[in-house]
Amino acid sequence: MTVALTVDPTQVPGLAEVTASLPLSLAPASSPAQLAAVTGAPGWAVRAEEAMARGAVTVVVESPSADDSAARLGGEAAARTVLGWAFAANPGVLAAGDAAGPLRERAVFADAQLRVPAGTDVDAAMLDLLTATSRVAGAFGIRRTLHRDCDGWHAAGHLDTGAPLSLSVVVSNAAPASMRLRLLTADGSLTAAVPAPDTAAPAEVRILTPDGERLLPTLWETSRRASWRRAVAIATGATVCRDVAELHRITALAVALRG
Repeated sequence: MTVALTVDPTQVPGLAEVTASLPLSLAPASSPAQLAAVTGAPGWAVRAEEAMARGAVTVVVESPSADDSAARLGGEAAARTVLGWAFAANPGVLAAGDAAGPLRERAVFADAQLRVPAGTDVDAAMLDLLTATSRVAGAFGIRRTLHRDCDGWHAAGHLDTGAPLSLSVVVSNAAPASMRLRLLTADGSLTAAVPAPDTAAPAEVRILTPDGERLLPTLWETSRRASWRRAVAIATGATVCRDVAELHRITALAVALRG
């Protein structure tokens, strides 16, 4: 059944093309939009609440930053807020997380690197990386920040099993933005390569075992489109959202990284 929802795609640049490609009817908002988007700059939680007060059923927050006001989003408001991560929302990350389950307990090393262009909010990029790492590697802790400046962050951590974890955000225009997540075991690995969020090229998730290498099937879908597809599902009651609760856990790790 096709469901018609109103949306105002002009609030965040580039959304008109995304909403037009979703697999159901999204009509331009002639009245308060049922699906709304807000930028993830500080104060996004307040803007999300305001959009809901105007009638939005679901709000998508594009590339959210760490925001103390996020604590005010509780209960129903939190369940209706989708965090549109530039990388962590990519369907390939979710596929990697599902496939990584059997490897986590046997991991001997894990690393996660996010490369972003100059001018990117490094704090927001680290939140994105930490979220993706949690979705693939499971729970982890931070031991210490090794380096931090305008060119990025490098930190050392550990998985719940005690295996070492390397985390880094690199600011560079030398190559397209991308993210790589990797789990290594004694006899195999899982590697997820996630492309820039402005391309629909699929992520590549490869699993290496003593029997050979396997490439998992993934969707040709951007992180942004995947977030809006989730927003539609939440607005129509097909699923629930726990993004804000996840953000609270990730923010605690980000605070440790700044130490």
